[in-house]
Amino acid sequence: MALEHPVILTGSASGIGDATAKRLLDRGCKVISVDIKEPKQKVAEHHHCDMGDPAAIDALVKKLDGTYSSLLNVAGVPESVGGDTCMAINFFGLRMLTDALFDRIADGGTVVSVSSIAGNNWRKRRGPLSELLATEGFETGMDWWRKNKDAVGTDPYTFSKEAVVVYTMALAGRGLTRGIRVNDVGPGPVDTPLLPAFTEFAGAETMKTMIGMAGRAAQPEDIAEALVVLAEGEMGWVNGHHLIVDGGMSAGFSAGWQTAGK
Repeated sequence: MALEHPVILTGSASGIGDATAKRLLDRGCKVISVDIKEPKQKVAEHHHCDMGDPAAIDALVKKLDGTYSSLLNVAGVPESVGGDTCMAINFFGLRMLTDALFDRIADGGTVVSVSSIAGNNWRKRRGPLSELLATEGFETGMDWWRKNKDAVGTDPYTFSKEAVVVYTMALAGRGLTRGIRVNDVGPGPVDTPLLPAFTEFAGAETMKTMIGMAGRAAQPEDIAEALVVLAEGEMGWVNGHHLIVDGGMSAGFSAGWQTAGK
């Protein structure tokens, strides 16, 4: 279904973002690309932007003019880039751009963000996450993070993705009066150029077990499918939801499946 207005897609140049851009274009949507690299797909517009740089995000917002059917926040990085950078891109940049563009989302439109299965246990850190979300603006948020990062009880990547999950729920309430639905997608391991970095972080044996639980790693198209379904908004009563898209991996660990292939 082609959406009435353009779609803004961050992280569009590779991996899940590239697969999402292709899927949207195949469905007749007008895609506005945001990334530090040039996109592979023939998008309507491309804007170079470092999502960890508030000045770059501010400049991007000033260039964007119009009404949008959906904002898809796909840009993200592993912890190997550094904890502060990880938080800056995965959460604070995402929040800054979303807050800035929220009033430009059409009534009945959508916001969809990529979190991770790493965000599944957000309830364990509800207190510090609430403090984080109470900060206003990119720099204030980063100041809070620098002061509190040793006390949040988990690694920066996990905390950044938990923050996306809780922010999604909060923003869903803000969109109610205009019919804007806000959801996030939580992938498990995905076969993208970033997988080796995630494997190093998790450990090779742990990653092997995780992938084995569902039988394979996800392909970018597996995640793009869920993103586009939520972006198009056909599931009109799904709002503020953290949708786990991991081929059953989380269910397998919870229910005690045998690892696939054993």
